[in-house]
Amino acid sequence: MTFVNNNKKWFSGLALAIVLIVVSTFFIKSQFVFNLMALILIWSVNGMGWNVIGGYCGQVSNGHALYYGIGAYTVGILAQKFGFLPWVSIPIGMILSAAIAFIIGKPLLRLQGHVFAISTMALAESVRIIFNNWNWVGGATGVFINNKKAPEWLALQFKDMRNYVYVYLAFAVLVLILIKYLDRSKFFYYLRTIKGNELAAESIGIDAPKYKNRAYMLSAAIVSLGGSMYAQFIRYIDPATLLTLNVSMMIVLVAVMGGIGTVEGPILGAIIMQTISEYSRKYLGTFGGLDLVLYGVLVILIVLFIPGGILSIFKKKKPAEAAADTGERK
Repeated sequence: MTFVNNNKKWFSGLALAIVLIVVSTFFIKSQFVFNLMALILIWSVNGMGWNVIGGYCGQVSNGHALYYGIGAYTVGILAQKFGFLPWVSIPIGMILSAAIAFIIGKPLLRLQGHVFAISTMALAESVRIIFNNWNWVGGATGVFINNKKAPEWLALQFKDMRNYVYVYLAFAVLVLILIKYLDRSKFFYYLRTIKGNELAAESIGIDAPKYKNRAYMLSAAIVSLGGSMYAQFIRYIDPATLLTLNVSMMIVLVAVMGGIGTVEGPILGAIIMQTISEYSRKYLGTFGGLDLVLYGVLVILIVLFIPGGILSIFKKKKPAEAAADTGERK
């Protein structure tokens, strides 16, 4: 309760946002808009997941499509081959992703900077090639997820698109509250210290490898949730959709555009990026890849003029931060 009492204004704003979203679904008639809302929620989860390792810890992973794919494939394979409901397979996918992150994170997180980024990229690409040639998981053909026997709310397969919005809103809110809680925790303070100066962090007794590995595991689990959500929404998965560099970079850009190392930044980034993506696909479909061009231009502009992400425009700086910035410019 202390956490809630200390963040009453934030929780009030969150409650208001939830009410507005839910109420708006009764007035929206367009299936396209419901599709957009669901995708925004999925990519919000992905962005918040990557932000743990990339934004708070400063370890820029370009291979999070790996965990996105694991979450999706866990749901798909367990449903197709064993009849598991998503309410069971989603947590299994998250646990599996965290376990894999724990194992490969041990050696991987010893690498620094661009070497780490390239290594994560290579790892995800290797898994894509393996899955593309692995018949048990469908190979290049992929896997269809269609459960006609179970009720809609158990199978998470709805005829009414607004139900996806309700369920995915619940998932996104739970992840958001978790990140908000951790934002002022000792764990995230340690991550910020490691991001600022890893040697200095270790000199004051912070076990950097341990906390980086924990951040990587948490990040993988959350992104796996996003992959599971996407699989249930699309009902079809394949390596070319889930395990590409494009997906990894999209996950990164969602957080960068909104504001890395912030609680709400990835949500803002998901709103902007998915809106651009879906509307450019709808109205400018003949110009394939135009959404990627727009992403590139936006990212360049943000890096040059708003390095703190779009959210930083709305965040008032503390006096100490403003004074520091003034001193730097002098």
